[in-house]
Amino acid sequence: MKLLKPSWVNHDDKPIFSVDIHPTGKYFATGGQGGYSGRVVVWNLNSVLCESVELDPNVPKIICQMDNHLACVNSVRWSNGGKYLASGGDDKLIMVWGISMAPGAPGKHKAETWRCLSTLRGHAGDVLDLAWSPLDKWLASCSVDNTIIIWNAEKFPEMVSVLNGHTGLVKGVTWDPVGKYLASQSDDKTLRLWKTTDWAQEALITKPFYECGGTTHVLRLSWSPDGQYVLSAHAMNRGGPTARVVERDGWRCDKDFVGHRKAVTCARFNSNIFVREGKKCCCAAVGSRDRALSIWQTSLKRPLVVIHDLFSDSVLDISWSSDGLSLLACSSDGTVACLQFTNKEIGTPLTLEEKNAFYEKIYGKVLANESGGDLSSNLLVECPEILLAREKQEAKKEAAAAAKEDSTPKSEKSQSAPLARSSPASPGPPRPLRPLDRQIETRTSDGKRRITPVFIPHSQLDANESLGSQPGGSENCFSTSSQSKSRIRVEVRDDIVIHPNVSNHSMSALQNNSRTSDNGLDSRLRKRTASSLPGPRTDELLHKRPCPSPAPAPAAAPLLPAPALGVAGPVVRAAGPLRLQVVNKACNTHFGTLSRLQLIPNNSASNDPVWETYLGSPVCCIACDARWACVSCADGTLHAWRVSRSHAARALPPLALPAAAARLTLCGDTLAAVTVTAELAIWDLAAAACLVRPLCFRSLLTPGATVTNCSLLEDGNPLISLSNGKTYIYSQKLCAWVVWTNTCDPVWRASAGVAATRPPRAAPLLYPRPRTARPAPSRSAYSAEAARSWLEAQVASCLHLRLSKDYRHWLTALFAHLVHHGSEEQLRTILDDMLGPSHCTSAPSCWQATVLGINKHDMLEEMLSQLVQQLRWQRLYSEYAEQLGAVRAPAALPNGH
Repeated sequence: MKLLKPSWVNHDDKPIFSVDIHPTGKYFATGGQGGYSGRVVVWNLNSVLCESVELDPNVPKIICQMDNHLACVNSVRWSNGGKYLASGGDDKLIMVWGISMAPGAPGKHKAETWRCLSTLRGHAGDVLDLAWSPLDKWLASCSVDNTIIIWNAEKFPEMVSVLNGHTGLVKGVTWDPVGKYLASQSDDKTLRLWKTTDWAQEALITKPFYECGGTTHVLRLSWSPDGQYVLSAHAMNRGGPTARVVERDGWRCDKDFVGHRKAVTCARFNSNIFVREGKKCCCAAVGSRDRALSIWQTSLKRPLVVIHDLFSDSVLDISWSSDGLSLLACSSDGTVACLQFTNKEIGTPLTLEEKNAFYEKIYGKVLANESGGDLSSNLLVECPEILLAREKQEAKKEAAAAAKEDSTPKSEKSQSAPLARSSPASPGPPRPLRPLDRQIETRTSDGKRRITPVFIPHSQLDANESLGSQPGGSENCFSTSSQSKSRIRVEVRDDIVIHPNVSNHSMSALQNNSRTSDNGLDSRLRKRTASSLPGPRTDELLHKRPCPSPAPAPAAAPLLPAPALGVAGPVVRAAGPLRLQVVNKACNTHFGTLSRLQLIPNNSASNDPVWETYLGSPVCCIACDARWACVSCADGTLHAWRVSRSHAARALPPLALPAAAARLTLCGDTLAAVTVTAELAIWDLAAAACLVRPLCFRSLLTPGATVTNCSLLEDGNPLISLSNGKTYIYSQKLCAWVVWTNTCDPVWRASAGVAATRPPRAAPLLYPRPRTARPAPSRSAYSAEAARSWLEAQVASCLHLRLSKDYRHWLTALFAHLVHHGSEEQLRTILDDMLGPSHCTSAPSCWQATVLGINKHDMLEEMLSQLVQQLRWQRLYSEYAEQLGAVRAPAALPNGH
């Protein structure tokens, strides 16, 4: 173990009330008193842990300093995903900070620019403690106003609930790692447990705190990573200060950590579950007003280490790193201490898969986030000020263009439009087209009205044609009878008289006169109007009318929402030692806008990219890790690169998806893409090959449902999980989607918890747990039958999907259920299939000794071990145990005689 106390970590000799390490282990934040206000400082943790980095003048020790709080800061907490930093203080405010990619003003404490993204106002007194929920869905804050406020972290500053119940200052809050409860501790000498389903009080614990007094500034309690214990702050046992352990099972509180001479101010569990000497255990740190710090493990009766007089004043906050080997503690004397452990001293932490398997075994659910990634992925937020400035500029440009268009005279528009649309093949200046908005009305000699017809083409080009010049003011123009539906106006010409065609004689006379001169009507019209008749000529229509083209096939309507990325600025995703930064509409060209992708080293102070590329469409989905970077664009293209420390190379050519992607999931070398039209495709990036051709699951979606997970199982079958609690696995043999989980199924719900068990697997995301609360166990008659039906369906699914481990688990679970609730006939059906023929020398072809590679007789032994526990089946046990022994025993005679 190493003990460090960097003197350069301070608030100008002012108290430091809170400390918290970033999930990535790169930074840590402190909160306390500044010069004339509250102060929040983000520090470089590597400068504390590594002496060479500390002495390097090119590596900044202070990342950013924020003095926005009007009074002392009492608590700073990073979100579990590392995206936000929350701070609360005596100014009754909670500020949520995020990194800004916009260049900030250079200064002493501006290696990075952090901006206040949201200010939460709701408390009527000092804010003393903060806590993020396991998946960063909620933020809990407590105050001296005796209340706890739950904030919606997805829609700041929306309040979810205000928890009233404490009658004293609330000085600490902590979340259950499973997300089911919230614990709080107050000066009213109580510790309260709250349910997250309806925010009602679950339990009230008072006995350990009867003798306590309000002598501590904070009461920071903590929940163990296995969810089994709540470690409280200031408690008393026979007059001595302790940290009381509250067990989840019945909320018993008969254990405590003793040894401190004064009140315990803070307790913090390590987020890892350790294995030491073959036993799983949790590790906790306890700080007290006696200036001492003690480290405990749940597998030991005595503390692992105790450090006395670590500070010159009270310990106020503790924080562990995500790897579990580093610990920071702060004090009101204005200093910070760092403890470094080794795995030999503290134990070996469980891997993420082992940890999730443990959660599945205990709680029936995993705690990995829906995307399948680690909660500590360093997701950085965009800058809202850049978006606001760009929107203002675009609004000004659009207003200027509209004003310019409105100021142009209509006559110029009508003259310029035909010129611009004239055929480029015609020589010389193009002739203006005839007006299409008016017809000429004349009268015959007998007083009847005649309207000269004008042919109006139905092409799109002519439909948008600009109307011709308006008639003079002395001419009487009026609208037709349907003013609201037609723009064709009729021009009355009373000075033109047309002889009606009343006989064949007059018709022949007109035909004879046309041999030497034009028709009388045409000559008079040309003389008086000095222009051609309205309407386009035939030769003009030949140039103007486009060739008909086949109508495009209608596109499938999107069923899943397309994500909107980068609407407010850059989007950053973690890619191992690098970070991928995406900026949509980074460059405006004459041919369109370009999106920029950059890979930037995490520890670089200059933010110079090691690789850069451009795309011609906005990026809507991103999936990346230390080896691969994949993006999907709004035009439906998919791009993938192989990432190294110094550059990136394309792993696949640009692929055209059936539609824009709604989700990308990267797991190892496997990339899964879900489109907005509900199609799933999976590729192997290392082999540059398609593993699963696009599969449509449109029929599986319900209104409002979205895809929460998509992956490829070990046997090559794809799996998708929906937000409505349903999970499907595609069977290539059956060419159909197999229902794996359906929380809306009445059979599943009526099984009363029997169907809630899940087998432990290396890939925990295969079994996503439903978000809906499980019904309370019921003893009704249909409950056992419903459970049996559900288990039989699971057995059939595993058999056809060829999932051997799952088949063995569910068949064993079905048999165990039938042992308690089934009939003898149902048990014999399974036992006979496992035993096979026992009175013949050769196995018949209709019975196989193995199923999915599992020996049936081995499974029969497991079933008999369950059967023997029920006395009512003792005869059945004896019968099959004897037959199994006879089958396995070597033959007494050589030929079976």
